[in-house]
Amino acid sequence: MMDEQSRTLRGKILGALLRDARLDAGKSMKSLGEMIGSSSSTISSFEHGRKSFSLPELELLAYHLDVPLQHFFDPTTESLADEPTFEPSIMIELRDRMIGAMLRQRRHELGYSIREVADRTDMPPSRISAYERGLRSIPLPDLESLLIELEDSLDRYIDQDGPIGAWHRNQEAFEQFKELPEELRSFFSDPDHRTYLRMARELSRLDVNDLQSIAETLQDILD
Repeated sequence: MMDEQSRTLRGKILGALLRDARLDAGKSMKSLGEMIGSSSSTISSFEHGRKSFSLPELELLAYHLDVPLQHFFDPTTESLADEPTFEPSIMIELRDRMIGAMLRQRRHELGYSIREVADRTDMPPSRISAYERGLRSIPLPDLESLLIELEDSLDRYIDQDGPIGAWHRNQEAFEQFKELPEELRSFFSDPDHRTYLRMARELSRLDVNDLQSIAETLQDILD
């Protein structure tokens, strides 16, 4: 179980990671606050662990600081980002409601009452109720604590369909590309090889029987 003291410590660690990312990006607390529809005092509270950001706020912070979300779970990862084209306050409100609904659905799947989850996470039932209804942003340490007790994965709650979701998928794809051997990266990066890549994509969509038939046909031609 992740108790209140553990969540407080987690919040301070997240704040330190946010501060490092902000300084690396060369942004002031004021400018970063404006980018997420907040204030410099809020960013200061985040960085000093006096207040913890929610997952939607983290998504926007990571987006603007040009770091992957994984930075806050594994600080060694690097990536790229583009400028946003959405209203941050609306985005956060919608995401809070979506995350709350997912938490409520997961709790119902496990057959837990709000009181049971509150006892398991050392949180007031009223706080969990507000989280589930999207009336209150969920500080990330609280969300992590809830997901531990609900046996759920944080990855499932990260935005997948919006502009940040597309950005996050591009980050993951780039990280996977960097893990490939050098010869494969060179092959994939060569524009002259696009025909082969398209062919490989189409072949990947075939079932085993179709692939076997193609292989037999090619073998007959070679023979």
